[in-house]
Amino acid sequence: MSEAFLEVRNASKSFGTATVLDGVALEVARGEFVSLLGPSGCGKTTLLRIIAGLTSAESGAVILDGQDITARPPHKRDVGVVFQNYALFPHLSVAENIGFGLRGRVARQEIAAIVTRFLELVRMGDFADRSVRALSGGQQQRVAVARALAVAPKLLLLDEPFSALDRKLREMMQMELKRLLRELGTTAIFVTHDQDEALVMSDRIAVMNQGRIEQLDSPQALYDRPTTPFALQFVGLSTRIFGEVTSVETDGTIAVTTAHGILRAQGRFARGSPVLLGIRPERISFGTQEGHNSIAPRLADIVFQGARVQAHFASTEDEPILLETSARLPADIAPNAVLPISWAPEDTLVFPRTADS
Repeated sequence: MSEAFLEVRNASKSFGTATVLDGVALEVARGEFVSLLGPSGCGKTTLLRIIAGLTSAESGAVILDGQDITARPPHKRDVGVVFQNYALFPHLSVAENIGFGLRGRVARQEIAAIVTRFLELVRMGDFADRSVRALSGGQQQRVAVARALAVAPKLLLLDEPFSALDRKLREMMQMELKRLLRELGTTAIFVTHDQDEALVMSDRIAVMNQGRIEQLDSPQALYDRPTTPFALQFVGLSTRIFGEVTSVETDGTIAVTTAHGILRAQGRFARGSPVLLGIRPERISFGTQEGHNSIAPRLADIVFQGARVQAHFASTEDEPILLETSARLPADIAPNAVLPISWAPEDTLVFPRTADS
């Protein structure tokens, strides 16, 4: 990555006896969109608030554009923030909300031009004089983003701003925000627990768990090459199978004994190592192929998802074996049928098995 525009160094934070952030380090390039993704309580919002100056860290530093802003109050950090509830002023019009932060920063005669520009950027040009109380949720979200960007912050922070929107509107606003930030070249940190949202919008995603960043990577790399069992499970769907390495070949292939038989994968593990195998559902197909891992589980359910179909197979693990395909299933395939399925050894992700796996 190029020289960091934002750098968080060894940030730690506890509330009482609970450690919320445990020495988190994060670097973000200028103009980059990075999502903090993780379950509730993983520390992502606390990290965002520390960057904004709304919460103080017990240790660590925040560097923005080469300047240490750790001790600066929020209003002197040159950071814009969009919250879940948007925090718009109900007694002001749309234009007045957008222009509020410009007061005292730019000449009064320039405010109207800046407001007009951002109204157009968020496609709200016809709503300038309307009360924010009369706006829909999606329109209020646009106004909140425009207000945060109008003051030209060095960094924009967004704390789950789409969580209150319905699915179609949320998906539309994701693309609108992505377009807007790229057009402006704005550096942004986005907090979400929605993996699909993070995959769609981000240049890179920081997967957080128990106060730490488990993996920071591009969406494709994170999906294709998760480095921890948690990242595998939290980002995308997967089949997880437990086993033990029983042989190691010279070409790097390992044979793993599982409840479904011997399965092969690529990895550096010693014989006798307990491992977790992970397979993405679109990598599994019906039937058998030479050189592929093949098993014959019982079909438990078929889930129609429009353009794709999921087949859920019974497993000895706590989770089903998932197959996903864009092809229509034959009419004679029904639950309880025992069907052969297969996947390539190189499509099998392998992790050391731990107590948390």
